Amino acid sequence: MELSDQIRSLDGVPDHGFGPLGGLTHSVLTEYVGAAPTMPHLHLGHNILPNPPFPWAGQVPMDNPLSVDWRECGADLDAFLRAGARELRSQPTPPISAYSPETRILQWVLRFDAIAMVWRDPRLAGFSMVALVVDRAGNCLTGRVPDGGDASDIEVVRDEPPAGDDIPVLLHDVLLAQYEWTSAVFGLIP
Repeated sequence: MELSDQIRSLDGVPDHGFGPLGGLTHSVLTEYVGAAPTMPHLHLGHNILPNPPFPWAGQVPMDNPLSVDWRECGADLDAFLRAGARELRSQPTPPISAYSPETRILQWVLRFDAIAMVWRDPRLAGFSMVALVVDRAGNCLTGRVPDGGDASDIEVVRDEPPAGDDIPVLLHDVLLAQYEWTSAVFGLIP
């Protein structure tokens, strides 16, 4: 896959009043309109927080980042995210010399600040899919597409998850695990 196919700019994407985090939420939902995913799909948001190393907010799909199979986790979101964070933390950290100069430069300018998860949540009747998006600062947004809706129908809200809902915490942990690994390998700007 070409680099231009992997990185999606958030320039011009509706942000629903929530800045780059809202744009990330809208962008990832747009990718699945009309074909709701049958399992959770993860996307990383780069340069979402203030003072990024490079002024270009965007998102990158995590192409099957976790070898943990959705079915092996019993289609349980908690188990899937816990296993994902464990797997990311257990990855070896190769020397930076294992990467091309282009890859090293790309990692320096694309700081991973947020993670988005898109899936079909059977608990939300009337919606074909939902996106949960969190950033490293702890901000959290939820995006939804109504059944039969298109990109113009996407709703994005900031609301507190229900008490006892560990999904935002677990998704945040997957983001931190990815950020820690990337920082260890490439020495990212904090």
